[in-house]
Amino acid sequence: MKKLLLLLIVPVIIWFGCSNTVVAEFATVKKIKVNSIIIRNWGGETKEIVIPKTNDYSFEVEKEYFFNYEVKKSKKAVLISAEPNVP
Repeated sequence: MKKLLLLLIVPVIIWFGCSNTVVAEFATVKKIKVNSIIIRNWGGETKEIVIPKTNDYSFEVEKEYFFNYEVKKSKKAVLISAEPNVP
């Protein structure tokens, strides 16, 4: 009985322990797709960010923005907000 209880509780703890992460960073738009964009941050890392249908953003390739996005448990990044980087 104890083993069965542990088998049920441990996955629940692991599932809830893996929470979503919010990321804020400066990055340059490298490619624009229909429902997403590819960005490269100052560290050289590239990431695809999904743009929700409720957001109405227009991006320019090779332009720098300040991005705020959430990385879901499924490892998919979803845009929260974006502002152009004004020097």
